[in-house]
Order: sequence, then C-alpha cells, then structure tokens
Amino acid sequence: MTASAAPPPLARAVLPERVEMVALDLDGTCLDFQQQLHPRIEAAVREAGARVPVVIATGRMYRSALPWARRLGVRAPLICYQGALVQAMPDPDPGEGLAYGRLISTETLDAATAQLAIAVAREHGWHRQAYVDDNLFCEEDRPEARLYAHVGAVSIQFVDDLTLAVAGGTVKVVIVILDGEEAVRCRVVMTDALGARARVTPSYPQFIEIASPRAGKGPAVRRLAEELGVDLSRAVAIGDAPNDVDMLEAVGFGVAVEGALPEVLSHAACTCPVAKEGGVADVLTALGLAGV
Repeated sequence: MTASAAPPPLARAVLPERVEMVALDLDGTCLDFQQQLHPRIEAAVREAGARVPVVIATGRMYRSALPWARRLGVRAPLICYQGALVQAMPDPDPGEGLAYGRLISTETLDAATAQLAIAVAREHGWHRQAYVDDNLFCEEDRPEARLYAHVGAVSIQFVDDLTLAVAGGTVKVVIVILDGEEAVRCRVVMTDALGARARVTPSYPQFIEIASPRAGKGPAVRRLAEELGVDLSRAVAIGDAPNDVDMLEAVGFGVAVEGALPEVLSHAACTCPVAKEGGVADVLTALGLAGV
C-alpha cells in the first residue's frame, strides 16, 4: 500500500480466510484514552483466545500489562516495552497478585545510548524516565511522571541521577511531554541525536519511547510466532500508533484504528472503529473468531 492510499473500512475489506494468531495493541486500540475496556472487546478477545493465540503487544511494563491480559483471558506470552521484552504469563497463575512467567526474549538499550537520551532530555527540560527490572525510575516528581504512572497503574521510584540507574542498560527510556507540538519536536530531536543507536517512536502522542534498535513489536511478533508455530502470513494485528507500524507490517493482515496518523494508516489493510466503539470486537467478529 502506498503512503497516499487510505485503507478501506472493515466492512469493505477483503478479509483473510484463515487466522492463526491475533496481536493486539492495548492503549488506544483495546483501551480508550480513559483507560476503559469496552465490554464487547473484552468478550470478543476472550472468545477469540479460545480459538487462536491472542497476543498483547504493548509499550507497557510487564507489571502494567499483566492485569489487562488477565482480564482479557490472554494466555499467550506478553510483548511489552515496545517489543524489548517477551515474557510468558505466570504459570501457574496466582490470581490477582504480581508474578512473572518464563522470560522468552529481551533487547536492552545500551547504557551509553540511554544516558545520551537522558542528557538530551535534560538539556531541553523534558521529563525523562527509565525502567530496570520492571520498575519505573524518575528523577523529578513532575505532572508528566504522575500522568504516566496513572496510565500504567504503577508506582514510581525517584532517584537523584537517572544516568546511574541505567548504568547496566535499560529496556527503554521514555520522554513524557504534555504539549503536542513539543512532543513532535522531541521525536525529531531524539531521532537526530541517537541515529541508528536507538528506535524512537511515540505510543501515546505525549510519550516518546526510546528502545534498542533491535526491539519493536514487529520483531517480537515474528519471534513469538516462530515459538508458537504460527504462519505469520495468517496472523492479524490491530494497532493505532506509530509504534504499531512494524507489527502491522509483520503480519498478513494489519488493521489500524480509525483516526490513526497517516504513517500508521499507510501500513494497514483496513481500519476499524475506535476503542470506545468496540472496534477490536468488530474485527474479531468479522474474522469469525468471535460472535459478539
């Protein structure tokens, strides 16, 4: 599909005849921007998961994605931190408590690159944070930090110097900027500063995420499909943001949420309604994986 072509809506799309796996983004795709899960999406994902592997692919931390995976009845491994971590669901599942399943793969952003990203953020006065051992670290108690912690439903560990926290590397650095135009500028500045040393993509418009160049939802979906014995040409992915593009490219049938940026839409076979309208449920029903 060319960059100028607009994908058709779901109702006019030519759908795959067979689906062996579904990969789903969480925020903006399954969850709306108030962190609400449409009942039809919850029911449809549970029904689809009884038929084929349903994989959550998110920028969230493992501890942040796990409660939603449980609510959705997901049993396949979780793709977290923009694909920098792939980890199985806890086995046996202890219920509501935090537990960790088998580690399948991890891609670490090296310390020098992470520290450079932090230095660039400091220079511009941007809020910066990083992750080590599934914990969130920040230098300053700012509204941006609280917003991220609220969205992810995670606690913050404050440190005096974030560069020391990432001295052993990190799964990602995130810059949180509440002003939309400044967030767009941050993406450009970080991309120029880090070059091929890192992968710089937005998840939410306010979140500029910096990970290893070997990370990404697409590579993680490929690795997981191989682990599960799935033919990627028979896999479906649904996403809404630039960090979903390589996942949409990796599978046989990619779906973008309506209203996504052109750089996302240009890689999708069709579009579906937004999360608050149950778009994911519409897709799974149209594919014959659910009946809600």
